[in-house]
Order: sequence, then C-alpha cells, then structure tokens
Amino acid sequence: MEHFKQFFKQKGLYLACLAVVFAATAAGVLALRSILNHVVELANTAQEEAPWQDDTTVNKPDTTQPEPARTPAPASSASPSPDAASSAPAASPAPAASAAPSGSAGGSPGFWRGKVLAPYSGDELVYNATLGDWRTHNGVDVAAAAGEKVPAVRAGRVTLVDADALWGGVVEVCDAEGRVWRYCGVDGSCVVGDAVAAGDVLGTAGAIPAEADLDGHVHLECLEGDGSSWVEPGIK
Repeated sequence: MEHFKQFFKQKGLYLACLAVVFAATAAGVLALRSILNHVVELANTAQEEAPWQDDTTVNKPDTTQPEPARTPAPASSASPSPDAASSAPAASPAPAASAAPSGSAGGSPGFWRGKVLAPYSGDELVYNATLGDWRTHNGVDVAAAAGEKVPAVRAGRVTLVDADALWGGVVEVCDAEGRVWRYCGVDGSCVVGDAVAAGDVLGTAGAIPAEADLDGHVHLECLEGDGSSWVEPGIK
C-alpha cells in the first residue's frame, strides 16, 4: 500500500496531465462529430427546400408569330382564245409601259408598228396580274388609245365579230393561207363576210377585261391549221 502511495505521489502530476489531455481530446472529438452532423443536416434541409424547376419549356418553338395569310388566286372563265393557265408560283408582275407608238418596219400597217406592251410568249408562262395566275401569252399586245382605229394586219375575209367577257370585242379574219387573225379589244365596225385588205379599218380600240392591268392596247393572235395552234403574229 505504501508502495502505491509512493508511486502516485511521484507520478500523480503526469497522470493528471494525461487525464486532462484525454478529456480535452475526447471533448474535441465529440464537438467535431456534432459539428459534422449539424452540417449534414443543414445540407439535407437545403436540398429538400430547393424549388422544383420545369425543364420541359427549354427550346420550345416560338408560337406567338401568326401564320401568314394565303389569298387564293381568282379563277379565270372560259373565253374564245384563253391563254393556257398553269399552277406555277405567283410572282410580281412587270410594270406596265405607257402607250407611245413609235418605230417603223415594212409589211404591216403603221398601227402595228407601235409600242408592244407584252410580247408573244410561246410555251413560256408569264404572270397575268389581272387574273392572278401564270399562263402562256398567245398574242402580242400593241398600245392603243381608246377609240383609236384598228387596221387589219393581213388581207382576208371577216369570219367573226363578237364580244367576250374576258377579251372584250373580238374580230377574226381568215387570210388566203388559212391563218386566222384574232383581234381582241376591238369594237368591230365590220361584219362577217366582209373582204378586207391589209390596212382596212376593222373597228376601234376598246377594253380587254382579262388584261386590265396594262395600258390601253389591242391583243392580236395568229392561229394556224384548225384554228387551235397559236403562232407568233408576224407584225414586224
């Protein structure tokens, strides 16, 4: 017993220091564990309280812009010499030129050597701004003021004097070669059966509803064979 007392007396200070160090270490470990647990709890709480975000709207197309309106082109009605219509896409029509007869060439009366507003197109489609579609232009449009006298291009016999809803006044003359010369937009002063020479007056320039977007003019066509095959009118 005396031996233990002597030992604690000699080593008591060291043992006390060790006990203090142990107690401090244990307290530090417990404090650190408590702090870590508290941090984990805060992180979990923050994650649970985070607002939900909907990602379904990402990269959605813009639906606020209205779709452009489509205006259907007006349909044309039948006529004695309709230009062949087509479903080609619409385009801006060329601006109409003003009537100003000029120039000179042999073979046709002076009237037909005037200003051409629209040439013969053959198989090529051109835009008709009045009817709002694409079609072949089977004749030549020559500038003419309203009431101006319209002479015959070639000699022949008058086979038709009529009026049409689209082409206005129509006069047809069949020449010696069997070609039919069709004058549209002409208020005829001749009658069927009349024999006319080149330069004889057929009537006066009027209106052409199917080509109202152009200035005043006469639409001239030339047909061969059975009268259904268009060729370029030789007026120059």
